[in-house]
Amino acid sequence: MLLPYFYTLFREANASGVPVARPLWMEFPADEKTFSNDEAFMVGNSLLVQGIYTQRAKHASVYLPGDQSWYDMKTGTAYKGGATHKLDVSDDSIPAFQRAGTIIPRKDRFRRSSTQMENDPYTLVIALNSSKAAEGELYVDDGKSFQFQKGAYIHRRFTFSNGKLTSSNLAPVTTGHSKFASGCTVERIILLGLSPEPKTAFVEPGNEKVDIESGPFVLREGQGQSVLTIRKPNVRISDDWTIQVL
Repeated sequence: MLLPYFYTLFREANASGVPVARPLWMEFPADEKTFSNDEAFMVGNSLLVQGIYTQRAKHASVYLPGDQSWYDMKTGTAYKGGATHKLDVSDDSIPAFQRAGTIIPRKDRFRRSSTQMENDPYTLVIALNSSKAAEGELYVDDGKSFQFQKGAYIHRRFTFSNGKLTSSNLAPVTTGHSKFASGCTVERIILLGLSPEPKTAFVEPGNEKVDIESGPFVLREGQGQSVLTIRKPNVRISDDWTIQVL
């Protein structure tokens, strides 16, 4: 489900040397409580994972740094930042949280392998901070060759601000380089932390109206609460577009 996010992080690691998994203090250097915390770690700048190191543990104390909210990756429930939370755990549930102010790309179809996911649509999970803003990136290439070294890739930036989601190009515009094309679309846009709840959005180009409805946070029966969802905005992952929430 999170493969697009991980692939984007590995591109960042390849380009800059920044590790995919990193200690909390790397993202929160001003928070002294993170300095000695060796049980939790960040995956990129958007995702916090709490390790479970006690056999048959039923509960875990999770410290969520910073002054912004965190959202449970399985349910979409919001938790206060700068506080320790006691949470239930099980053999198949490791606490993981999305940081407010970030946008994480997902592919939600359940497949036997990553190759079968190639043409699946995307879900964008927007976790808004106290300023009702968020940002994130997506990197895509063919996943099997070195053509990305010749410019054959897609690199997008997603920003949400003032009620508008914008997709813009991050790849350099050069001539004579290889190109990579993708027909994948955005199937769902999940909005966390947005109130009052909007009912409508307009997609540009085209000025197309789409409804905002309640939908499952995770496309699996019995998981997660109902969250604000824009379904099938009919935009391609490789294009420039905006979606204005009203």
